[in-house]
Amino acid sequence: MGKKSREKTERRLLDEGGSDVSNKRRSNLERVYFLIIEWGIYLALFTPLIFLRGYFFPFVTPKTIFFRIVVDVILIAYILLVLTNRKYLPKFNILTISVTVFFGILILTSFTGVNFEKSFWSTFERMTGLLTFFHLFVFFIILSSVFKERKYWERILTVSILVGVFLGLYVLLGDAASSRGGGTIGNTSFLSAYLLFDIFFAIILLFAKTGVWRIFYGATLAVLLATLFLNIEPTRGAIGAFFIGVFILIFGYMIFSRNKLLKKLAFILLVLVILGGIGISQTSFFKEKFIDIKDLPGGARKVVWSMAFESWQEKPLLGWGPENFNIPFAKYFNPELPLTFDVWYDRVHNIVLDVLVTSGILGLLSYLSIFVIAIFGLIRNCLKVVDKKNIFIPLGMITLLAVYFLQNIWVFDMISTYMMFFLILAFISFLSFSNDTVVSTTLSVNHKTSYLHLLTGVLLIITTIFTFYFGNIQPARASKYIVEGISSPLEKAIPIFQKTIKTSPMSIFEVPEQFSRKITGFTFDQKQNKEVLENGFTVSAQVLKEGLVKNPQDFRFHLILGRHYNDFYHVTRDKEKLNQAQNYLEKTIELSPKNQQVYWSLAQTRLSQGRLEEAIELMQKSIDLEPRYSKSHWYLAMTYKIIGKNDLAIEKVKDAERTGYNWKGNLGDLKKVIEIYQNLQDYENLALLYLLAIESDPGNAQFRAGLAITYANLGQFEKARQLAKEAIELNPDFALQLEEFLESLPK
Repeated sequence: MGKKSREKTERRLLDEGGSDVSNKRRSNLERVYFLIIEWGIYLALFTPLIFLRGYFFPFVTPKTIFFRIVVDVILIAYILLVLTNRKYLPKFNILTISVTVFFGILILTSFTGVNFEKSFWSTFERMTGLLTFFHLFVFFIILSSVFKERKYWERILTVSILVGVFLGLYVLLGDAASSRGGGTIGNTSFLSAYLLFDIFFAIILLFAKTGVWRIFYGATLAVLLATLFLNIEPTRGAIGAFFIGVFILIFGYMIFSRNKLLKKLAFILLVLVILGGIGISQTSFFKEKFIDIKDLPGGARKVVWSMAFESWQEKPLLGWGPENFNIPFAKYFNPELPLTFDVWYDRVHNIVLDVLVTSGILGLLSYLSIFVIAIFGLIRNCLKVVDKKNIFIPLGMITLLAVYFLQNIWVFDMISTYMMFFLILAFISFLSFSNDTVVSTTLSVNHKTSYLHLLTGVLLIITTIFTFYFGNIQPARASKYIVEGISSPLEKAIPIFQKTIKTSPMSIFEVPEQFSRKITGFTFDQKQNKEVLENGFTVSAQVLKEGLVKNPQDFRFHLILGRHYNDFYHVTRDKEKLNQAQNYLEKTIELSPKNQQVYWSLAQTRLSQGRLEEAIELMQKSIDLEPRYSKSHWYLAMTYKIIGKNDLAIEKVKDAERTGYNWKGNLGDLKKVIEIYQNLQDYENLALLYLLAIESDPGNAQFRAGLAITYANLGQFEKARQLAKEAIELNPDFALQLEEFLESLPK
C-alpha cells in the first residue's frame, strides 16, 4: 500500500471514529432533550394546582402564566430535539391538520374582529387569548410528535389523575369555604369540568390495566367521584354529562362487542334510556334541580344565548373576534337579563354559540371538525381492537370528547380544561392517526448541522427571554401591581396604577376600571385630601381615555367614564365635568340602547345639571325597557325623593317592593324611605319603619330618638319618654336635645 493510500485509509478511519463520537454525543443530547420534554409535560399537568393570592384573579393569572412558561421551556427542548433527530418532526395527519386549521382561523378572526389586541392578550380574568392558544397548540404538537409509545401516555394520564386526586383531597378536606368549593381552581363549574377528564382517565386505565394497578386506579376514581358529587356546590351540568358519559361507555362496549346478544341489548337499552330521559325531563324535580330557571324560563343563559345568536347574524362568516363578545353583548343587550340578577357577560356560556359569535361559521365548522375527525378515528380504532380490555381506551376517549362537549354547552373553558382538551387530542392522534401521516416534514442534515444547532439555540434563548419577559413576566408583574393599587392608600395607589398601565399591554383592558373604582370610592370621603383626590380623578380619567382609544366600541369604558365624571363633578363642582359625563353617556346609549344602567347614570348627570324633568324621563325609560325590573322603580323613587316629590317617591318605592326589591333588608335604603315618610309626616308608617331599623341596628341611638319624636307626634307620650331615655343611654351626646324634648312633653 502506497503512502497516499495509507493516508487516505487513516483519514477514513478517523472520520468514522469522529462520526461515532458525534453520534454518541447526539444520542446523549437526544436523551437529555427528551427527558426535559417528558418531565416538562408532567410539570405542566400541575397547572390546576397553581394558586397565588397576591395576584389579580389569583385562580387564573398564575395558572396560565405557569403553563405558558413551562411550555416555552419545553418548546426550546423540542426544537433542539428535532435538530438532533428529525424523527421527532411533526407528522401532519388529518387530526393535526384540523387542529391547525382551527388555530389558523382563530388568528384570522382576531385580525378581522373588532379588537385584535384584546384577541391576542385577553384579560386577567380569562387569560385565553391567542398568546395562550399558541402555547396550547405547541403543547399539542409536542405531545403528538414526541411520545410514540403507550407507556409514556399511561404515565402522562396517571400524573394527571394524581393531580386531580391532590385537588380532590384539598377540596374534600379543606376547612375554608373557598377550598371546599372550587379548590385551587376557584369555581365549582370549572373544577367539575376539569375533574371529568381525570375521572374518565381513571375509568379507562381501571379497565385497561390488571392486578394492583386496578386497585390504584379504583382508589383514585373514588376520590375523584367524591369530589365531583360531594363538593360544597355540585355542578349539575358536569354531573349530568358524567352520567351521559357512563351510558355512552356502556352502550359503546355493547355495540363494539363481538357478542350478538349484547349488540341487540344495546339498542333496547338506548330506547329505554331515551324514553326514560323524556319522562324524567318532564318532572318538576328535574326542572327545579337541573334547569337554570331563576326568574325567567330558561334563566340567564337562555337570554344570553338569544343575544348571541342575534349578534352572530350581523357577522356570520368570521364573527366579532376571539375575546370580543362584550361588544355584541352590549349592542344586543336584552333588558330582561337583569331579572336573572346578571348584567355582565363576556362569554356566551355555550361553546357552540361562543365560537359562532367570536369566529363565525368558519370557526365553528373548524372546531366541530376536530370532534368529528377524532371520533371517526377512534371508532375505526375500536373496530380493530382484539383484546377486550383495550377497547376501553379508544371508547373512553370517544366518551370523554362527548362529555367535554356536553358540559361546555353550559360553561366555557379556562386554562385547566383547555390544557386537558389539547392533551386528549394529542393522545387520540397517537391512538388513531399515528400511521396516517398526510404530510411529512423533512430536514436535511449535513456538516453544517452543528453550526445550525448553535445558531438556533442562541435564537431560541433570545426568543424565550423575550416571551418570558413580555408575554409572562410583565403580565404577572402587572397583575401583582393591580392588587397593590387596590389595597394601597390613595396617594400611593395613583402611581402604582400608572406603573401598571406601562408594565404590560394587557393592563389596558382592566386596570382603568380598577383605577376609577379606587378613586370614585373616595368621592364623598370628607377626610380625604382634596388635592390628592382631584389629581387621582384627573389621572384615572386620562387612563380611562387611553383605554377607550384601544377599545372604541366598548360600552363598558364609555359607561365608566360617564360615571367617573359624574363623581368628579361632586368633588370639584365644575360644570364641565358634567358635560364630559353627558358626552360619554350619550355615546353609551348608542352602543347599548336597551341597557338600564346607562339611563340611570345619565339621569344622575341631568339631576346635577338641574334638568329635573329629563332625569325623570330617563328613569322612566329604564322602567319602560323592562317593567318587572325592581331596581329601575327604586332609582326613580330616589329621583323623586331628591327633587322633593315625596308622594310620587312612595308610590315608586311600593312598585319596587312589589317587583321584588327588598329595601327593608338594607339599612341604607331603609333610612332613605324613613326620610320620605318624615317629609310626608306619615307618622304611623314612620313608626313601623323606625321599629324595623332598631331591630336591624339595636345600638343606633338616632333611630330611638327618631322613634321617640314620632311617638310624640302620634300622641303616645309614654313610649316617647321611654325611647328618648334609651337614646340618651346609648349616646349621651343626644342628652341636651332630648332632655329639652322630654321637658316639652305633656305631663
